[in-house]
Amino acid sequence: MSRLLVLTTRDLAIGYRLAGAATVEVGSAAQTAATLEELLAGEDGVIAVHAPYFDALPRPLRRRLDALRVPLVVPLPAGTATEAAGDRRQRLLELLRQAIGYEITFGEERTTP
Repeated sequence: MSRLLVLTTRDLAIGYRLAGAATVEVGSAAQTAATLEELLAGEDGVIAVHAPYFDALPRPLRRRLDALRVPLVVPLPAGTATEAAGDRRQRLLELLRQAIGYEITFGEERTTP
């Protein structure tokens, strides 16, 4: 059964549960890696991983995740105030690329005075 599963910190998990997402609480990148290894065989939807833990995953596991078609494993932006707008945009573009299989580019953003 396809679903969204969020691997995140204890502090953030409640918010995702309130939004209706299934969650697994993880406390470190190592725990995240072990949990992902267990989940990969049985999940067929999307696994969103707390970005700081996703970024710290071992390189061989990251390569394996990138090669998977199912489940789709993506970093979940931390949403912190220190996260730059360009970083958020880049992460969203990467999520789109992974979800549809190719990269979409948008024209220059313009602001009107």
